[in-house]
Formats: sequence, C-alpha cells, structure tokens
Amino acid sequence: MELQKAKRKSLNLVGANSPVPVEFGFEDEHPAVSLPFGLKVCGQQFVGSRISMTAIHVVARDEVFLIKGSKHAARIQFDFQNFSVSIYPEIVVVGERGDELVLKFADPAGDHVAQLRFVMNSFIAGDFVTLGAVMAYSGPTKPKEEKKNVEQNWKERYRSIVVAAVSAGLIIAAAFALYSRYTTGIELHPVLIERVGQPMQATTAGQIAYLNTDAPKGEVLFSINANSGDVLNFKMPCDCEIVLSQGVREGVTVLPTDVILTILVNNVDLSIQALMSVEGLARAMKGDRVYLDLTDGRSIPVQVIAGSGANSASLKGELFVPVQLVAEDGVLTEADIGKYGQLRLTKPGFWN
Repeated sequence: MELQKAKRKSLNLVGANSPVPVEFGFEDEHPAVSLPFGLKVCGQQFVGSRISMTAIHVVARDEVFLIKGSKHAARIQFDFQNFSVSIYPEIVVVGERGDELVLKFADPAGDHVAQLRFVMNSFIAGDFVTLGAVMAYSGPTKPKEEKKNVEQNWKERYRSIVVAAVSAGLIIAAAFALYSRYTTGIELHPVLIERVGQPMQATTAGQIAYLNTDAPKGEVLFSINANSGDVLNFKMPCDCEIVLSQGVREGVTVLPTDVILTILVNNVDLSIQALMSVEGLARAMKGDRVYLDLTDGRSIPVQVIAGSGANSASLKGELFVPVQLVAEDGVLTEADIGKYGQLRLTKPGFWN
C-alpha cells in the first residue's frame, strides 16, 4: 500500500527529478505567496500551494503526465466567499520539486498580470484573508470621508493677506530692479555747470614764469618759459573776468594744449562740459535719452555733442571722452552756475 501511494504521488515528468535550470531567471526573482487557488491545465485539477508573478507551485491530486518544457493554456482560479476571480495565462512546465509541480508563466507581463498583481498585493496588505480553501475581504467597507473645509479665523486670514502682500512687494521690487538695470545707465563722472568762456591754452611745453590775473586789455596776462629757451608772452584780449584752471600758478610746468585760464565774456551763457564713457556716448548716438540729474532734484533733458576732442580721445583708446551738453533755452539760469549733476541714459520707449 505504501509503495502504491508513493507511485501515485510521484509525477511522471520527463526528467522530473532534475533541478530547475540555471537559465530560468524568474525562479527566485519574485517572492512566492502562499494563498488558496486552483489550477486547471489539460483537463486536470491542481491545488495551489504558492504563486508569484513568474512561477506557480501546485500539488497534484491524481497522477499527472506532463512533459517538462511543454507549454499549455491554463486557468488559475481564486475563490472568495460569494464569487471567484479567474485568469487564463499560458504556462510552461518547469519540473518537480518534492511533492510540488513547478510551472512558470510563459509571458510574465501578459494580460493576466494586472489581476494577479491586485490579488497578491491585497493579500500581502491584509485586505484578503484565508478561510480554508477560500478568501474573504477584510479591508474597510466605507469610503474615506472627505475632509471638511475648516473656516479660517480672522488671524489666519490676516496672516495670509500679509504674506501675500509681502510676496507681491518683493516680486515687484525685483522686477523694478531688473527693469532699471536693463533700461537705465548712470555715468560715473560728475558734471559741472559753468559760464561760457574762451579758454587760453599753452602752445608749447614749459614753465609758467609770470601770471597776472588783474592785467588790463593789452597787457601781459601770463608768460611761459619754453623748453626751447624762448619766452612766450600772452596778452589780455579784453577787459573781462578770468577764471584760472585748477592748480595753475607761477612755476607750474605745462604741456601743449593745457588750459591755463578761461576768459569769461560779459554774458550769462552757460556751458556744460562732461567726460562721458565711450559706451554711454555710443548709447546716446543710437538714440537713448540723456538726462542731467542735478543735486537739487531736477532732471533736465540734454543733447550730447561730441566734437573733435571726443574723436581724438576715442582714437587714442581712452575710456572716457569730453563732450558738450546742451539743454533747452531757459531751463538753466545764472543761479545754476557752479551746480553739479550726473548723467543718466534711458532707453527710448520705456518709462523714465
């Protein structure tokens, strides 16, 4: 009797006692779950032992004649209390392991994978429990209640409004800073408003030997001992007021074209001389608006006139060139003489 039972339990597979081949990579890649299920293949019923996403372990009820490596269509059925779930994958016979028959899914990613994954995940999560040969649902039976909207009190609303206002202010400030940086340029050198005068320059290199700021018309105003040994005398052309250039006095060494003094004609015409960067001059020539911002808060539109001095300085590679600034008539008066300002350039078409 024991021999007959042993024969009945043995599975008549070709090479059944051989281990699972090494190339079968699905065997241990996914954990097998012990849950109740049934397998039907080739008209024969099997009791499920374990199942994974790639392999199936079943126990034979009767004597089985399946060839190792053969492929069959199968039905796997999961029985619940009031219903059952069946999937119909294609399986491949792998071999025998003890009293179990080992099979694998021919296509682990086939149409059955969604239902199989749902059943296994629910069983692992504890939503499905076993009741003998069937399973039952043990999860929540009521849907989750929606969270009720809690009304904010006035403090929370005030805090939200303050945070929103501060955030908006920071965004506006950052946008304004970027806008100003893109549209506006400031020249570094200050601008001095002076009266229009006639400059008297040194015609040769040498040393100032004589200087008389009170000289009348026709008298020697200043003399220069040239490096060549000659003495050059410069006469006063008119009975006018003069303004000495900064640092000019007797004994000072001068170079050609150095301005010694400026003769002021009897008028109140104003002159605005400035040193402007080459980049700023290029922007002004391209149409950027130029404004003279005075220390008293006024902003006066001016035109930039570049003469021969600016051309010579740019050809020498200078970074700053002398220019003449002209304002509209009547904007600047005699009271503005001696005031300082700063040049500001703004792209046309933008707010300034």
